[in-house]
Amino acid sequence: MRAKETNPMEEDVLLRITGLSKTFEQGGRSLAIFKNLELKIEAGEIAALVGPSGAGKSTLMQIAGLLDRPDAGSIRIGGQEAQGLSDGARTRLRRDAIGFVYQFHHLLPEFTALENVAMPQIIRGVSRRHAHAKAGDLLASMGLAERLDHRPARLSGGEQQRVAIARALVNDPRLLLADEPTGNLDPGTSAGVFEILMRHVRERNIGALIATHNIQLADRMDRVLELRAGKLEPF
Repeated sequence: MRAKETNPMEEDVLLRITGLSKTFEQGGRSLAIFKNLELKIEAGEIAALVGPSGAGKSTLMQIAGLLDRPDAGSIRIGGQEAQGLSDGARTRLRRDAIGFVYQFHHLLPEFTALENVAMPQIIRGVSRRHAHAKAGDLLASMGLAERLDHRPARLSGGEQQRVAIARALVNDPRLLLADEPTGNLDPGTSAGVFEILMRHVRERNIGALIATHNIQLADRMDRVLELRAGKLEPF
């Protein structure tokens, strides 16, 4: 079996993107979304991703999360080069190393909060008993101990998003990618959900890239990166 290609000098670099280029065809014309883009996220670091609508923030998240492929460039997750991996190997790396939170919770409506959070563990091969125990502890830490058996339709918007955050964290990822995680919430609920997200990222010493239009929230992160004209610059 071929050994994983890792770089011991980058143990604390959870995400490194170099020379990233991506072009879309639109109306018979080529539209360059990224031009030699560079990005690095280290362990314990929370970086905000801002930029105008249509700049490519969600596309960058998809590529960083190994859900899409660029035209050119290198993507390393925890020191492992991902570009040359097979689809199966990319899926395993994504499952084991990356957690995702989206603007809309994408919870499965027919399952309870506990079952939604336990599911990534079960898919990974953890026993149902242990998966449910870990999911219950994680949801309790987010103030949802009394809501474990509630289906998404019986949860508020903020509660649904807290369940989504727990689901993203239950497999103990090294990297968290969050695309407008509070963008669908009112200001008061948004602040509470953001506090929970920040606390869990800090406690776990994982790296996080969080796309947001909320500059006040962005300013509370370790650094703010603006995506404009295909490149990332300090905001």
